[in-house]
Amino acid sequence: MDQPAAPPPTGPLTVRPITPEQLGAAVVDLGGSFLQTPAWARTKPGWRRTPLGWFDGAGSLVGAGLVLSRNIPRLRRSFAYLPEGPALPWEAVATDPSAWLDPLVRWAKQDGAFALRLGFPVVSRRWAPDAVKKQIGEGGLMSFTQLPPDFASPVATRLESWLDERAWQPIGWGNTAAVGQPRYVCVVDLKGRTADEVLKGMNQQWRRNIKKAAKAGVEVRTAGVEGVGTFHELYAETAERDHFFPRARSYFDQMMRAFGVGEDGISARIYEAHVEGDVLASALMVRVGDMFSYLYGGSTSRNREARASNALQWQAMQDAIEAGCTAYDFRGFNTSLGATEPLTGLLLFKLGAGADVVEHVGERELVLSRFWHTAFEKAMAVRVAINNRRAGANTESEV
Repeated sequence: MDQPAAPPPTGPLTVRPITPEQLGAAVVDLGGSFLQTPAWARTKPGWRRTPLGWFDGAGSLVGAGLVLSRNIPRLRRSFAYLPEGPALPWEAVATDPSAWLDPLVRWAKQDGAFALRLGFPVVSRRWAPDAVKKQIGEGGLMSFTQLPPDFASPVATRLESWLDERAWQPIGWGNTAAVGQPRYVCVVDLKGRTADEVLKGMNQQWRRNIKKAAKAGVEVRTAGVEGVGTFHELYAETAERDHFFPRARSYFDQMMRAFGVGEDGISARIYEAHVEGDVLASALMVRVGDMFSYLYGGSTSRNREARASNALQWQAMQDAIEAGCTAYDFRGFNTSLGATEPLTGLLLFKLGAGADVVEHVGERELVLSRFWHTAFEKAMAVRVAINNRRAGANTESEV
């Protein structure tokens, strides 16, 4: 997402561990991802979790990130990962990436990391929904990256050039088995817009479905961890219908409890769209600062004409606007989808809500020890192959 501008730091930067409270405050202030919050750290008990802070020469905290580390068994060698992070003033970073990233690399080496992976949350390109829908209609998204963007960021270009020069490889460059976080996401811009303006930005079918939902008596309410049971039932039904492998209910129980601690500017809620108590659609939403994100959802085949999913998303968008959020994040999609693929309908659903397609610089990996990196890659490839045989073609990130 777009990052706030910031003045250049005072003096040389250093990186050292900080408290979870410091991490949460910095992520909210700098517009960081939910994947960089203390709440997300609490959802990953299988990883070693280290909150890190960037400090300038005056001792001021100017950036922060969550490092998730996974060790090679019985060895002090680890894979270090900052998904969609860290939270930094990226416009300032792009003017001198070495000043910001070299201290992180030094810390990772001292911590025993053989590889360092970062998700760079810097907007690279942006496409308006009509252009993407036209591309789908003309034969799918196989050539999506060749579609002329409506916006291209010079900040991202500078950063990508620096990363290329210093062997920060895009994910997938070698034998990397892990999928990682989405580089392309769908985002509705809420900044400076009223609810009426956002509604007018939707396509005709979306507006018609919102009216149908109201006429059918659909109401939307929110819930905490007590809503996980109903949510998971609908999510599992959707997984069976759309042929993807669902996560276990325990995963969502843990997530809702982790985000329910009550940190300032960080929260999660389950939305339920129902008709007289019969829940037809449910979704898990997370808010971090001014970003409101739709993470997972499910719906039933019952009473589909009530258009409960449209009503649910519209209510969440209105809540985001009322809370002062500047963006509504529908999350990612598969850029190789063709017009006949079943999941293309999900992308069209997001585009119909007025969402732009946003490309980020995405995930890069720096190899710090070739020997241990190769060993880890082979072990991960075996693990993913086993999981795929058990679960089918699930492309969802492990993190």
